[in-house]
Amino acid sequence: MKTHLSLLLFFVATLSAYTQSSGNVGPRTKSYDDPAGGIYVSTTGNDATADGSIDKPYKSINTALASAPEGSTIILRGGYYDEKNNVRISKPNMTLKSAKGEWAVLYLPFESDPSSGKQTSTIRIDPNAHYAKLQTLEITGGFYAVCLDTKWDWEQPDRSGVSNVIIEDCIIHDSRNDGIKVKPLCNNITIRYNEIYNSGREHIAKPLFTTGQENSEGIDNVNGNDMHVHNNYIHDICSNGVYAKGGAIGTVIENNIVERTYAAGILLGFDTSPQYFDTIVNPEYYENREGIVRNNLVKNTGWEGIGLYASKDAEVYNNTIVNAQEYGTATVAGIVRSPIYFGIATQDWKNPKGCPANINPNIHNNISVQPNTFNNRMVEIRFTTILLNHPYNYNIDISGLSGNPTMNNNCYFIEGKDAAFRDNRPTSLLNNGTLSQWQSHISGDAGSIEANPTLNANYMPTNINCVEMGLLYPLILNNTVGICCHTPIPEAIAYINNGVLYIQTPEQETIELSSMIGQSLLRLQKPEGEVSINILHLKNTMIIIRGSSGWVKKLFVQ
Repeated sequence: MKTHLSLLLFFVATLSAYTQSSGNVGPRTKSYDDPAGGIYVSTTGNDATADGSIDKPYKSINTALASAPEGSTIILRGGYYDEKNNVRISKPNMTLKSAKGEWAVLYLPFESDPSSGKQTSTIRIDPNAHYAKLQTLEITGGFYAVCLDTKWDWEQPDRSGVSNVIIEDCIIHDSRNDGIKVKPLCNNITIRYNEIYNSGREHIAKPLFTTGQENSEGIDNVNGNDMHVHNNYIHDICSNGVYAKGGAIGTVIENNIVERTYAAGILLGFDTSPQYFDTIVNPEYYENREGIVRNNLVKNTGWEGIGLYASKDAEVYNNTIVNAQEYGTATVAGIVRSPIYFGIATQDWKNPKGCPANINPNIHNNISVQPNTFNNRMVEIRFTTILLNHPYNYNIDISGLSGNPTMNNNCYFIEGKDAAFRDNRPTSLLNNGTLSQWQSHISGDAGSIEANPTLNANYMPTNINCVEMGLLYPLILNNTVGICCHTPIPEAIAYINNGVLYIQTPEQETIELSSMIGQSLLRLQKPEGEVSINILHLKNTMIIIRGSSGWVKKLFVQ
């Protein structure tokens, strides 16, 4: 059924399929009520007389975990817990949480780690402890603050790791090395609404600490599939904020604020020792496959803002990068990157067959803003030739990209300078080219502009030319931990076909069309479902379409 409102407008009343943007992904129990039958632990408890009730709590977390049947919830009363060893979850479907309205702090000093290098973590989740949950805890110290363990090195047919783990609403900080370590085949890991900071404390006095080279990430995933990292505040990190490498498949990193990292902000892939790849499913040694990085704010990094290393089918879109390569002393150490960077993976310089280039990346609708102290390079493709001396000497070329990237609708801005783009591949050299030269060079990046996006206090662009670029909605720090994305903005479907504009959203809302200079062209009330508008009179015009639910689209009328 169609309702004609004017010669220009008619509605289609049938409801159409709808896809919502990710936003706050997955069920989150915000109240975290303490379940009946929960097993209590208190700093004033007594293991000898405990029955796990609120009146007779355990004193030791590990004693409570050992006594509890699988599927139990261990509830920690407020206070400071030093178990003198790692808190070890070894049974399936266990939850470890603070009591509602209270706050438990778990601490393991790194001094407890023997000089032999034993990796004693504050919380260790064993390979068979699937469906574990860590909720509303402060976790500090340890070799890793949280370690998700694997059977990868057990020399048996089953090489799986712990899977289906959720870490949420926690504060994780001051680890000796990585904040959260995800080992091979630890799959379906969700890390959300956490604050993660001060990794790599053992390196703090070393000369290379501020160069990003000490290898202590906020989140370090080596060959774990389907990891979902969202709505976290990750800051003040010894090296990289978060990466997924070693052949990790299906990583999604979204809605995070990552700032003040001495190395990179977010990486899909990096550099992994050959023995950690699954060469049955990944014989090419790709570091990351089908990874997605979207709607993140990356600020003040020592290396690149977002980097790809030996990735396949990566998607990087609607991120805002501010002041990449401006933190720490990486440039003094000769490490020069760009906000968006195509890096190389060498697999520890040991595996000449396993150093593939990035292939088929899709990079669109991102914003990069740099101060005038930067070297003005916005995108770089790395290339190098290395001499391998084992088992015999010969040269090997390693490239940061195979073919051309799919890029479009990005915004680049550096204060007081022209943006530059570099391709170091010998067969396609471009040395500090302009945006137009870059677009011609890769036969892409159409719709991209060099302009000041004029970011507001929430790092959202206010320049009308940057509609749909950068963050789709603001990332606001919670008053407790993590990032609060308010009501997710719907992903409206809007397209033009033969002079007719089609808009599809599920809700009734107000639709407004305007020109690029802000002139109002049309305003209407849209019912549920799909609306179609004849806009032939606007041919050869760029229009802005806004929905009252918060979405914005920019389209060219052909």
